Formats: sequence, structure tokens, C-alpha cells
Amino acid sequence: MHECRVSSVRSVDIAVRDIKAAERFFVDAWGLQHCAFQDGVVYLRATDAPFHAISLREAGQPALVRVVLGAANREHVDELWQRVQASGRPTDGPPRDVKWPGGGYGFGLRDPEGRSFAVLSDAADHADTSASIDRPRKISHVNINCRDNDATFEFFRDVLGFKLSDQTKKFRFLRCNEDHHSMVLGFDSNSDLNHVAFELSDLESVMRGIGRMRDHGHAVEWGPGRHGPGDNVFAYFCGPEDFPIEYTSEMQAVDDSHHVRSADEWKWPPGRLDHWGVMPGPSKRVEEAGSLFPFAADGYRLDSE
Repeated sequence: MHECRVSSVRSVDIAVRDIKAAERFFVDAWGLQHCAFQDGVVYLRATDAPFHAISLREAGQPALVRVVLGAANREHVDELWQRVQASGRPTDGPPRDVKWPGGGYGFGLRDPEGRSFAVLSDAADHADTSASIDRPRKISHVNINCRDNDATFEFFRDVLGFKLSDQTKKFRFLRCNEDHHSMVLGFDSNSDLNHVAFELSDLESVMRGIGRMRDHGHAVEWGPGRHGPGDNVFAYFCGPEDFPIEYTSEMQAVDDSHHVRSADEWKWPPGRLDHWGVMPGPSKRVEEAGSLFPFAADGYRLDSE
């Protein structure tokens, strides 16, 4: 087993039809802040160090352009590129300095189902990282649907160095640091985005975030509740053009002594979908939103920006 070399999920880059409406949502309602604008792309940050947590660009159809994974340093990026090359998966060339705001050293790649990712280190991250009680701290995790879950899992494990934390009938939960999961792989009939989760400081922060979202006219589509795998608090929403998003907090911290639970070990009483069991299940809207954002075919080509 390779030492884990991917260290985080840094950011997601999305395409929307109405960039102004999306920008208003993520700043005013969701709680992100502007950090850059370049070549028609808006960059927004959370309160933790990564230069941006999300970027927005305008396109004819909504899409997830790419997920940007973090690595500790250039040496790890170089090794990851060599592993991806050896796996036969496409890349956009050797690692190099990228040109988008915040910079960094990295490369783009496509996973076994053609989804676009990037691996990045040495970005000009922020020094001002004071937490706010109701603003997102960082990307917590990205959940993707997988037609071929086994192939995707093997790629993330053997090539990118992720480790399995838990598995249910619907999902595999993968970690790349002490957080229980940073990527979630769904057993599904498509290869689209399921949702993106943003971490807040604690339960109080999630509840205040829910209140701010309600103030801006956005209903909770599922939650609040507390998940089984990861033991994290959750509240799901539909964002711009029904982009599926989650507030989360209090993720379980694990290490290699963690017992990986199987699908047979994750069972709820009839009608129960989470630890608390006080709210009904996900709305039809958010369930449908979990397959509305396909990955952009050329999102792995970093030099196109």
C-alpha cells in the first residue's frame, strides 16, 4: 500500500449558466468571500488557508469542471504524476506551475470514468484563517456517483493513496488525512457529481448557517441530522441551478487503527436514515440534483485557463 500522498480536497471549479446569480448565492447566502477574478472566472474562499474553495465560470450547461486535490509538496505531486502515468490514465502533461490565481504546482488528470481532477501543491494560500461561527471553513468532502465503483475505488486507493474508512450499500467513504472521509464514491448508474460538502466549525455553526440560508429563501432539503459513517452533522441544500451542497461539521477523526465497517454493519431501524432520526429523508429535489452536474470533459486541461 502506497503512503497517502494526496492530503486534502482543496477546491471545486463549477460552470453555471448565470454566474452573477451563482456569485450572489455563494457570497450572500452560503458565506464565502471573494478572493480573485481572472479571465471571466470568479474565485471564492472559505476561512481556512486554501486560496479558493470554489470557482465559478459561465457556460451553456451546468457542469463540475474539476475537483482540485492537495498534496504536501512538489515531490509528492511528481510522484503522483508518475503513478497516474503508470496507471494509463490521461494527464495534461508533466507537473508545472499553474497560471490561475493563487498559483501552485500541479497537473490535471482523468479518473477511470473520465472525471476531471487536478493535483496541486505550493499555492499562495491565505495566512488569515480565523474561523467564523457561521461561515464555511473548507471543502469537507466531494461525493461522486460511479458506474464502476470498483475501478474508481482501486484508482483512488492504489494511485492517489486514499484509504477506505467505511462502506455501506450505497457508498464507499475514503480518507486522505485524519478526517473520516474526503471523497465518497457512490454505487450508481451515472458518473456525475452527487454533492459537495463544506465544513463549518461545529453544530452551532451549522444551525446558524441553516438560519442564514432560510433568511435568503433557501430551504433545507435534508436535515439537520447526524450521519452514520463519519458521525458528521449535515444539512443539504440546492444551490445555483440546483447545485447539490451540504453544510457539515464534527467529522470523526480516524487513523490506521480505525475499524472499517462493512455494509452489513451499517443498518438503521425502519424509516431511519441517520443517528438522530428526527427529520424526514432527503427531498425529491435534492435527490434529483445529485445527478444534474456532469464533469466537464476537458476540465483536466489546466493550461486552457
